[in-house]
Amino acid sequence: MSTPRTKAALWIAPAVTIAALFGSYGIASATGGWVTSGKQVITASTKLTPDDLKGWMTLQQASDGLGIGVDRLIALLDAPAGTAIAPATAFKDLEALVPGFELSAFKLRLAEALASAPSPAPTPTASGAAPTASGSSSSATHAPTGSGTPGTSSITGQTTLRQAATAAGIDPERLRREAGLPASVGLDVALKDIKNSVPGFEIQSVRDAVERLR
Repeated sequence: MSTPRTKAALWIAPAVTIAALFGSYGIASATGGWVTSGKQVITASTKLTPDDLKGWMTLQQASDGLGIGVDRLIALLDAPAGTAIAPATAFKDLEALVPGFELSAFKLRLAEALASAPSPAPTPTASGAAPTASGSSSSATHAPTGSGTPGTSSITGQTTLRQAATAAGIDPERLRREAGLPASVGLDVALKDIKNSVPGFEIQSVRDAVERLR
């Protein structure tokens, strides 16, 4: 025969379990540590590559995992001027915001941009001279090798014709003609804004023109 104490224990245990579950969910949701539907928790210590990006990830999560500024990540989207894109925007939502956006194509563009990013400058030694490859410091000045021209993947919607031409060592007027743009297009206008004023213009045409003129 059950006693009142036994009956109380029968309903208290389930109640405590349910309360613990909801409490854990609330804490995890508040801290961003709850994982559902197989989604990975992305923090500043998470290391991602462009191939790791998923549609459910936000731009901020990708920024944290890739170690790239979220503003630069948004610039690589080549979104039309005035598009409402925030760090909390998920990649799966960009298809409705950015015409022609495809995550697979964006991964390739992002990989090129990361590959062409300049390496960090060497840390000066106590004497003020940067260490050489052998680890010793040198006061001699060495001429840079190669053309130093960045890859065309660095040309984004925020870039102007003048900036793209200067980086590649090309005359801006010549680049404008080679890209098929009329003389009325300003050299200091961002490429994303040219898309709004010149029908059919694509930023890729400037990248292709740079490649042909280099």
